[in-house]
Amino acid sequence: MYEAIKTVVLTLLVLISITLTFVLWTYHPKYDVLQNDEYIQHVSVSNTQVDTAMVVQPKQMLIHKNGAHYAVTKEEEKSEALKEMKKWTLDDFENISSSVPPGKFLSFLNGKERLEVIYPDEVPIDIYRLIFMVEDKGLDGLSFDRILVPLEGEDKFPVYFIATDKHKIYKAIASDASQEVISRLAKEASRFPRYFAYPVSETKQLYLPENEVALSSLQYYTDELDVDKFKEALFSDPSFVKKDLIPFGEEYTDGSRLMDVDFLQRMLLYVNPAARVSNISQTKSETHLIQKSIDFVNEHGGWTDLYHFARWSEEDRKVIFRLVVNGYPVFNEYGMSEIVETWGASDLMKYQRPLFRLEIADRNRTPKTLPSGRAIVKQLEKRKDIRKTLVKDVAIGYELVKDPEREKVIRLEPAWFYLYGQTWKKVNVDGESGGGGTNGLE
Repeated sequence: MYEAIKTVVLTLLVLISITLTFVLWTYHPKYDVLQNDEYIQHVSVSNTQVDTAMVVQPKQMLIHKNGAHYAVTKEEEKSEALKEMKKWTLDDFENISSSVPPGKFLSFLNGKERLEVIYPDEVPIDIYRLIFMVEDKGLDGLSFDRILVPLEGEDKFPVYFIATDKHKIYKAIASDASQEVISRLAKEASRFPRYFAYPVSETKQLYLPENEVALSSLQYYTDELDVDKFKEALFSDPSFVKKDLIPFGEEYTDGSRLMDVDFLQRMLLYVNPAARVSNISQTKSETHLIQKSIDFVNEHGGWTDLYHFARWSEEDRKVIFRLVVNGYPVFNEYGMSEIVETWGASDLMKYQRPLFRLEIADRNRTPKTLPSGRAIVKQLEKRKDIRKTLVKDVAIGYELVKDPEREKVIRLEPAWFYLYGQTWKKVNVDGESGGGGTNGLE
């Protein structure tokens, strides 16, 4: 009898163990997704919200007059001209690319009295619709990096949208249009700095200053951003997130997503491998990638300084925004001046950004004179390790440098930079390429 009871008890225990194991293996907790989404929307790193027009800004604005090129460099004057253009109704787009052969493409750009608005990369028409009053509906899939406007016109006149790398020219008609501001700038063109055209391909040229440029080195005291707020914004359920100490930083994970905090470079890197694109065709009808990226940063108040759209890659689904100070782009070899987003099929796959904001400008400024554009071009052309066809852009900017003695102080050093392939590099005034640059669209 005793042995029989013992056998029954052991059998029951084994069955209970098997049942519990099965339940644990097959259990799927139910999360309230809507509640999490609502929660995420209320997390805010700062109170700053921006619209598309504030982020997608031209890198240059030039007046072509009497065979010369003049750059509108003051931010308030550029803003005034753009504000006027935003009131125009743009319609009746027509592809006139075939009427301008490649050999005459550059002369078409600056051969007449025009205002040229140049963006840092090709901007999709869907984004232009959010900035200007584009009425034409049949323009899906088009992108442009330049806009040409006549210096004078009444009520109706042609406006040209250009894609330089693709040799595309579309003529639109601007109506209900005033050109009071643009005409005034054109009349005062002689007071603007003189630039020259430097062709880098059959359909693209850069505009660089004829004379030396005087800028000052700047110093800023910085303020650290709250890492916990990023944790709450980026993870669907922050209560499941575990923190570990790693060399020079911290690591946060919920088992599927990862957030690294680099104290040395003061950077944040968030990775969500599950968002990797599985079928790119499913992403075609969504909100455009650039707008989606702007909205994402808005959702958690991530525009902690002035950032402008810099570059994007449809193939890599990557968008880069760059820090701008006093109208000039800021570069750093570790990405400390960039907000970079890489998207999967629908969700964010990778997010990299600085973990500080520029707080107080130091009054101590050191004047510096940069070489002219012609001197820089001459230096680059002497370099045997540089192929001209891979030089996509040349620009004046600031190099962001950490102060070696004061942890919360950064310096912005004026310098020349060139975009080589997909990476920005610093031009050394002695003719050697220094460090500097960004992580680029590599």
